[in-house]
Amino acid sequence: MKEKLDELRSQGKRIFSHSKLNTMNTCEYEYYNTYIKKNRGIDNVYTLMGSLIHDNLENIYNNKNDIEKFRKQYQEKLFELDMLGINFPNESIGNSWKADVGHFLENFKKLDVKMKTEMLIVFEVLDGVYVQGYIDATVPSDQGKPYVNLIDWKTSSKFSGKKLTEAGRQLLMYKLGIEAVSKYKVDKIMWFMIKYVTVHRQGKTKVITKMCSRGKWVKEMRNQIEKELISIGMDAFELEMLLDKAVEDNNLDCLPEEVKSKFWLEDCVVEYEVTEERLEEFKNYIRETIGRIDSKDPNNEDDWKPVEISKYNSFYCSTLCGHRKHCKYYKKFLEENADGFTKKEKLNNFDLFE
Repeated sequence: MKEKLDELRSQGKRIFSHSKLNTMNTCEYEYYNTYIKKNRGIDNVYTLMGSLIHDNLENIYNNKNDIEKFRKQYQEKLFELDMLGINFPNESIGNSWKADVGHFLENFKKLDVKMKTEMLIVFEVLDGVYVQGYIDATVPSDQGKPYVNLIDWKTSSKFSGKKLTEAGRQLLMYKLGIEAVSKYKVDKIMWFMIKYVTVHRQGKTKVITKMCSRGKWVKEMRNQIEKELISIGMDAFELEMLLDKAVEDNNLDCLPEEVKSKFWLEDCVVEYEVTEERLEEFKNYIRETIGRIDSKDPNNEDDWKPVEISKYNSFYCSTLCGHRKHCKYYKKFLEENADGFTKKEKLNNFDLFE
């Protein structure tokens, strides 16, 4: 695949990635800065920590690392970024993210499967249009050869609505790619949601499952746990004390065994269903996105429109965009809304306010 990629580039073929296409649909002005002007931009805490987690998982499954080294590097990276002033949007968001990922690391269990990691795929998705990407993990399917399952590690929040479709396109690209360049057929495409855990609860007749944030799964399951404690006749005062401690510790160690045994955790793996409608939507998305790129004048900066910025959707501009320190549109937004920002928010955007 690496040789094929080099060959296509030498031939001047058009090669896109999921990230490149997604950037055009997020903010045309960011696309212009990144891919037309070739400005590298700056990193953010999510991409840097996400890369560290991906790299360590790859090394663990290739037997080049272990979980203890992973935990150590994770803590060192958080400290390094804090010293460099590369922070989460606020302390509450940061604490929540660290609690979720920290729970994953403390309870890490290596999947007992043969795994191919970071597989590069390059293929022609439309006439004359190529896409490239790296598949996080390829594992055998229960159906046996030639079927495989594809797994994408995700440190983001769970997907719904428009975000589900956007994230699903990347998995669909992987499926089409591996089937185009290899003898394998893809059975399932899935996300491994690092920040979440699947909580199983043994009901009277069946097992009930719920997807919970790792760092506060007990809090999110409090009502169900309370019902189990009531069912064994526990005193109301003792019940509340035990529940409060369980929520604080984020585990059930303080509870009676007959209640603890009814709850167990598994890593959260979410399957994305492949349908003909979704595959067609993905191809139309690529066709439409490239059409919009081609309609723009690469020599006219004003032809590339920025994302519409408001106080309610400025998270991307303030935290994720690689050009947030120098974007003229975000600067204008900050100036027009300066009275509505706190001192800390102004400090975080010092370069632009200055």
